[in-house]
Amino acid sequence: MTSRRLVQPPDRSWFSLLLHPAAWLFMAALLIRGAILDWGLPYVEHPDEPAIIEVVVRMVRDPDLNPHRFVYPSLLYYMLAAVTRLHLWWGLDQGLYASAQDLPFHNFQFTIAPRLFVWARVLTAVLGAGTVGLVFVLGQRMFDRRVGLLAALMLMMLPFHVEHSVYVTPDVPSGIWVLVSLLGAWGVVSTGRPRDYLVAGTAAGLAAGTKYQAGLVAAALMLAHVLYWQRQSVGRPFLRLLAGGLGALLSFMVTTPYAVLDWPAFFAGLRGNAMHYAAGGHGDFIGRWQLGEYGRFLWQELLFPPACAVALAGLPIVARRSGRQVLLLALVIVAVFVLLLSYSVNFVRNLVPVVGLLLLVAAAGTVALVELLPYPKLHWLGLLFLATCMLWPQVTRTAWRVRYLRQPHTMVRAAEAVHSLPRGLRIAAEIPEQLFTVDPVVFSVDNVTSHSLDWYRSNGFRYLIVKDERQNDEERRMYHELQANSALVVNYPARRLGLEPGPGGSIVDLGIHPEALALIRHELYFNRGMSLLGYEMRPGQPRSRITSLGGAATRSLRRGESLQINLYWGASVRQTGDYTLVLHVLDAAGTRVAQRDLRLRHVDYPTSRWQPGELVVDSVDISLPVLGSGEYRVLLGLYHETPERALLVMGPPAAGEGPLVPLTTFRVEAR
Repeated sequence: MTSRRLVQPPDRSWFSLLLHPAAWLFMAALLIRGAILDWGLPYVEHPDEPAIIEVVVRMVRDPDLNPHRFVYPSLLYYMLAAVTRLHLWWGLDQGLYASAQDLPFHNFQFTIAPRLFVWARVLTAVLGAGTVGLVFVLGQRMFDRRVGLLAALMLMMLPFHVEHSVYVTPDVPSGIWVLVSLLGAWGVVSTGRPRDYLVAGTAAGLAAGTKYQAGLVAAALMLAHVLYWQRQSVGRPFLRLLAGGLGALLSFMVTTPYAVLDWPAFFAGLRGNAMHYAAGGHGDFIGRWQLGEYGRFLWQELLFPPACAVALAGLPIVARRSGRQVLLLALVIVAVFVLLLSYSVNFVRNLVPVVGLLLLVAAAGTVALVELLPYPKLHWLGLLFLATCMLWPQVTRTAWRVRYLRQPHTMVRAAEAVHSLPRGLRIAAEIPEQLFTVDPVVFSVDNVTSHSLDWYRSNGFRYLIVKDERQNDEERRMYHELQANSALVVNYPARRLGLEPGPGGSIVDLGIHPEALALIRHELYFNRGMSLLGYEMRPGQPRSRITSLGGAATRSLRRGESLQINLYWGASVRQTGDYTLVLHVLDAAGTRVAQRDLRLRHVDYPTSRWQPGELVVDSVDISLPVLGSGEYRVLLGLYHETPERALLVMGPPAAGEGPLVPLTTFRVEAR
């Protein structure tokens, strides 16, 4: 009786999967990428992130499955919409949102919902870490475990891939489908099984559904079909290739259904993309067939010289030994490079989907080189030496990059520094206004250099927060003039120095110049060192912020209008209490028709915080009832705790009521 050998089925339990090297590589890569998920936030420096988030938020808020924007295909939008819905449910539970309508729609340059970006970035980080594990699997199947491990380690530590693995863009997500498609294509080369055709084709469609250019991986399936069936004597079953092609088409259509359902918008998106890449005026470099620029990027910034040199040296050897593998990888790499070289606008991030393939070629070349050593025992030592040489630049650069991106953004630090400054006068800041919506004296400006030094001083500005990234010669000249004629408070290093993330710049102090202020001089000196320098006044509704009135002295109001008033104060000594200002409006008969009692700068800067010698502006707008035509007087006074503890005006007595002294008059017109 013939005995049969029992073959144990492979252990596919969850525990065994967790022990697989690919799982460990995935977790290690995820830890590295997860360390910088919140870098820069609430500032959003990658221009594609807010553009994609805007589409996703609109899809969730409406709700609407049609992205209406086809600069990118739709698979990433749908994955992010699912993540955004999870974030929304969490936010509703935490009280962060009241409804889906609270999700912020506009997030360009700055977001008021940084947690939304972190949740979205988690998706990219997980897919990026998954790419590392898949590179190991593909390298092991196409070559051997040494190739897979070396390629995965290089991808795990590659600074270019680490950084892009935390951006909400389609670059890294498309790379995982490229690898899955190549796994299927190699399966076709090895066995020709129908399921491998379906895997390769479906994944190619998903790659195209994430990033259009990534769909070029479909060429690998066609080449794999030829490589397998040219060695067979039973003909070429084109039905399998057709099934793979249909799988690619169907997976693309399922993930980008509005390519058909909204063809005009889809076609407009494709056409706009083509026009942008054909004639755009920006990018990492400009011009067609920039082979030298791409070569420089590969050598200096992507693979680094050791990996490039080893890969070039080992490529002829590995091409002889593993011709089909190299041919399959090279076809996709060359196809993507040719497409990118044909563009006039060149972004190196478009290489992200094929970075794993480049590393597989480099790793295979490395292993082929060490196998030339005469003694097998030296192979591992040689591999360890070359791997160390190749990985060292990547490890050191990534370690530096992670430390760098984990620091606070320079503009976040500048915004925090604002709150420690004396806040008597206004502050102009090249910082998004969302950070200061309730701050009465900080004003966001697009470009500080659009005004002169004299303009800022005359309008009551003391501090400027400026970036050093100027756009033209005139802006740079104005920037240096502001720097030269003011006192430096804090300096932030230029971005090119690589010391802190974010733009360089500074906080400068223009000083206190009462003589330069455009205001109505009306000096009053109170006891306890308090003084009034003057005021500005014009008709208008009460304000929430202390805007400049430009020295306005309008004393004519229409019936029903209210008064906007800025008062400019000083204190010669440190004040021990917080003083309350009282304003009375009296008609010609001396009857009080309006009153305002409120602490000076009660929102953010009461008198107990004022510094001796500082100039302080406060808006003391007063709402008026519908008054009859005629002349009215405005009187003011200061007191601490109770009106009985009023500060007295020093000098000759003024014609007022008790501790109140005249400030100004105005007329209400009958019209």
